[in-house]
Amino acid sequence: MFSFLLESSPTPIYQRITAGYRQALERQNHSVVYIEPSRFSGFDEAFNYFRDAIASQNIDYFIVFDNSPISTFYLPEIDSFLFEIFKNKMIFIHHDNLWSSLVDARLLAAWRKVGDRSFHFCLEYANFLDLRMLGFERVYPIFHGSEFKKIATPDSYMYDVSFVGHVLPDLKPIFEQYQDLPCSHFVAADFWSRIVALDKKINTSAIAYASRPNNTIDNAEFIARKSTYYYLINLLSPCFRGELIKRLDSHFNLAIVGGDPGYLSGLSSERKIESETIAYYPPVVEYASTQNLYASSKINLNITSIQFDDAVVNRVIDVASVGGFILTDWKPDLCKLTSVSEQISYRSIEELNRKIVYYLTHEEERLAIAAQLHQDIREKCSYDNIIEFMMNRIGDMSSDRSEIVKVDLGCGIHKPEGFIGVDLSFKPGVDIVADLNQTFPFPDNSVDFVRAHDTIEHLSDRIHTMNEIWRICKPNAQIDIRVPSTDGRGAFQDPTHISFWNINSFQYYCIEFPAYFELCQSYGFKGAFRTIRLYDEEESPDKVIHTRAILAAYKPARLLEILRQKLNLKEINLIIFPDWSQPEEVLYAELIEVIRASALHPENQQIALLVDQSNFPPDSEASVEQIFYELAFNLCLNEGIDIANEQIQISFIENLSPEEWAVLIQQISYRISLPHENLKSANIINGISISDLYLFKNSQ
Repeated sequence: MFSFLLESSPTPIYQRITAGYRQALERQNHSVVYIEPSRFSGFDEAFNYFRDAIASQNIDYFIVFDNSPISTFYLPEIDSFLFEIFKNKMIFIHHDNLWSSLVDARLLAAWRKVGDRSFHFCLEYANFLDLRMLGFERVYPIFHGSEFKKIATPDSYMYDVSFVGHVLPDLKPIFEQYQDLPCSHFVAADFWSRIVALDKKINTSAIAYASRPNNTIDNAEFIARKSTYYYLINLLSPCFRGELIKRLDSHFNLAIVGGDPGYLSGLSSERKIESETIAYYPPVVEYASTQNLYASSKINLNITSIQFDDAVVNRVIDVASVGGFILTDWKPDLCKLTSVSEQISYRSIEELNRKIVYYLTHEEERLAIAAQLHQDIREKCSYDNIIEFMMNRIGDMSSDRSEIVKVDLGCGIHKPEGFIGVDLSFKPGVDIVADLNQTFPFPDNSVDFVRAHDTIEHLSDRIHTMNEIWRICKPNAQIDIRVPSTDGRGAFQDPTHISFWNINSFQYYCIEFPAYFELCQSYGFKGAFRTIRLYDEEESPDKVIHTRAILAAYKPARLLEILRQKLNLKEINLIIFPDWSQPEEVLYAELIEVIRASALHPENQQIALLVDQSNFPPDSEASVEQIFYELAFNLCLNEGIDIANEQIQISFIENLSPEEWAVLIQQISYRISLPHENLKSANIINGISISDLYLFKNSQ
């Protein structure tokens, strides 16, 4: 059993959530130090309490929610958040869209500082992908929980249709306050587009805005721009609900419980939608009353806050937990939670109107759907289930993965040893749950080997699939794809196959087939592969043929970036191929002459000297670096030539692949020809137009 430190929240809904986690942890015999922020008179008192509790209670895990006011307090005098100070293992739970609170790069930097001892659980699937793309390893999707209990179906209902939450009648007053923001017109376009198509994703637009001009996800400006976008989107959620509600038919009555959120700030809360079919009621304070309200409405209406693209919010989980019936705007996570996702969801205002009218007059069907929804949600979204899920994830803090990152896409239960398994749902062997029709959950240039056996035929967009495989691969990473070929029956016989492949299909993605490759680039393919082997396996007895594509990721630009960093390339890059088998007096004399000439060159600060060490004897008592250090020291001592002051960069080349050599050669300014060379290595640049520099008469 473990001990947890858990902070409550000043926000009522988060008080409920944190209390739900606390009670579930305690039911499973864990100990919990539960901190109420309101008990402290100031930050110093709160900090001292945290410090003493962590020291005296032997805390194993520190749980931090997005709006935990003390845990996430920023201390400018030490440039740290409070959670950074303590050395416990961290569990971050993101129940809101994290971009709504990630207002600058400092919080992201803080998460990275504690990355080796922390876990992240994200309600919004796009946030899970974001953190994975940023290089966080221990990130998992999570659902909302509810402590609400089943309530018997009432003899009579209080409301036909009810909505519990914040609603504003007009977009204009709020939007006018922020219309000078550079993103305001993009946000307005998304707002009205979501009204028309309720399954439109906001994240796509937010990324497009944040990426201007040429920002990447870990760039501070990207973070600021995307956070601003989501901040404004979030503010408009009550207005969004109002615009949708104004478009409901007048054939039924709607009860709005709560309405204007002004009461939260002590402001007037009289802004209402004027309609004879809409009645307003004050917000419910006691959660027991909320449960009864959900059970006593024929139809509970949910309109998700506009910042969520995928997540099923807590209102849906709560209604289902009491056994009520709900209609909610469609979210992809719905189908992961319940078998009646289609029956309870709507993708347009027109569909919502039709379903309200239908279910008001088909009570038996409505009650049957509510019963199934309740059963599904209780099996997946009780706090006990969520804690069990979390404990299974946090049991292993080890990060001792091999430096070679091998990924099995669509692994199922057949993941090979040493691979990271990715699949659509958790099962034995699955390490990361992800929808591969979306962004793959790995950073750019992070994977050494990709295995995809009987997987890509289940993915809808072939170009997206190959783009993502290429994106996550390091330069020269190997890809092993096995897919049913259209030359046999296997491609078509499985009803879940939605894309179709054969040997020729892969030629469109490989540089050895320029006509096909250029066409594919015009279709939107952004990567490039080299062909290692393309072949068909033998036909099986049931006439199934599998195509195997063994490819390598071709990334010369990324290779160059890596080589620049690895070898510290400069404006003038010189290369030598010493023959390390020569006697020391011969070898060292040649090397000293090269070092001297480089140091005395008028543009010495722009020079990088690259030294090939491919035939350096493995049993040598001194390393290459030690030899050059000794030679440079002697030059300084005997001739006053200080290599450090002259800023000559000397780098050593070892074990480059043919692809790396091909890229490096393009950066070589001159080869210094030595009297005695390792001819095997020097032959690498034969046929390449690199000028030779001759420092030695007998080497011309």
